[in-house]
Amino acid sequence: MLIVRQMSVRGLMVCGVALWAMAVLGNALFGVNLTVNPSPYVAPEIPVSVVLATGSFADVMAVRLESWASFQLYCLWSNYLLVAAAMVSGLAAARFCDENGFDALVAKLRTIAAFAAFPGIAGSLFYGALASLPAAFEPERFFMMTLVLRPLFAVPLSIVLVAYGLVAFRATACSSLVAFIAPAGRMSLTIYLGMSLAMGLVFFGYGAGMHNQVRLADCLWISVVMYLGWIVFAKLWFRFASRGPLELILAVLTRPNSRQGVVSVSS
Repeated sequence: MLIVRQMSVRGLMVCGVALWAMAVLGNALFGVNLTVNPSPYVAPEIPVSVVLATGSFADVMAVRLESWASFQLYCLWSNYLLVAAAMVSGLAAARFCDENGFDALVAKLRTIAAFAAFPGIAGSLFYGALASLPAAFEPERFFMMTLVLRPLFAVPLSIVLVAYGLVAFRATACSSLVAFIAPAGRMSLTIYLGMSLAMGLVFFGYGAGMHNQVRLADCLWISVVMYLGWIVFAKLWFRFASRGPLELILAVLTRPNSRQGVVSVSS
């Protein structure tokens, strides 16, 4: 990404589409490999859920690092490529917005969404149906297919949600909501990582140890309350700074010629 960051908007979009296509292919190849060369599962002496709920920081870190290491093979084939595609496309959108204005960006996204709506929605519903099959249907037989469908249809669905979400947020009726959440949107990277750290203290053994102890609905309310807290933090932060802490670091890396942390139109 550091290599292509100086490309034009068109060049960045070509890179984004290419990375997305590579991720779809990588998912398919990974699924084929798992089908042809399945890895036997070996249960740990102490269940992972017990370690996460009661273990010390070192115990939890060891379990997390082990799962992280085994997950990297899959990430190299797909997840890292998808994240890079999103980041490169986001940089292209920011530069397009700087050059042509926010209204032009929304109009461009709506045009793309008009073509992406049907495959994005229909394909995602099909993927969801396969992923929700009960055990009696032997869902592992559909595992490879879902690996292909997820990145293939999640991206166009995301474009549709972003495009029409922006249209809705620009309506007068949503002005109060936008004013409330806008500061959090300007430090989304900081909040993303910050919530992960905070949730570690809530669910892991070195904190409150609530892992596997609360219902899914309770997890939702915990997340909502924590996010509202981050919105308040963002409002206070931007009284003294123009960028979030991690956003400033990212801006320096992606726009090295910019000496000042000035917020652009796209921000």
